[in-house]
Amino acid sequence: MRFLKQYWLVLSIFLLVVCLVLIRTFNREQFRYDAVKWVESSIPGSNVVTEDHILQIDGEVLLINLGNVSQADRKPQVNTLTMDPGLILEKENLSIIRKNRGPVILFSDDSSVSARVWLVLSEMGMKNIYILQNDRAGTPEN
Repeated sequence: MRFLKQYWLVLSIFLLVVCLVLIRTFNREQFRYDAVKWVESSIPGSNVVTEDHILQIDGEVLLINLGNVSQADRKPQVNTLTMDPGLILEKENLSIIRKNRGPVILFSDDSSVSARVWLVLSEMGMKNIYILQNDRAGTPEN
């Protein structure tokens, strides 16, 4: 009992640190640190969709424009949201993505931007995230 009275401050700080570490460890907002697992699904291309495939998807499709892609050729029945790739981890943006009841499809003029955002969101534990394949991929530019 005398020990507790003598070291109550040290013990309370220690318990507080342990609680904070546990909260941080089990927080769903943090990254999963399992990049290899998420990258494996990109090898066969299961994380990539085409515009034709979007119309066949069931659920509320959310397209996220991560760049300056023209909106004119997008399908009118699909929700489109323009977002800066650097702000994808803001609380409001993450909330929009999580609340969507269907697939979230990322697209950009630069496919590497979409791929990086896909990897970040996937590592955060989000499912049903896809990359819209650029129709001009493989077409030589003259």
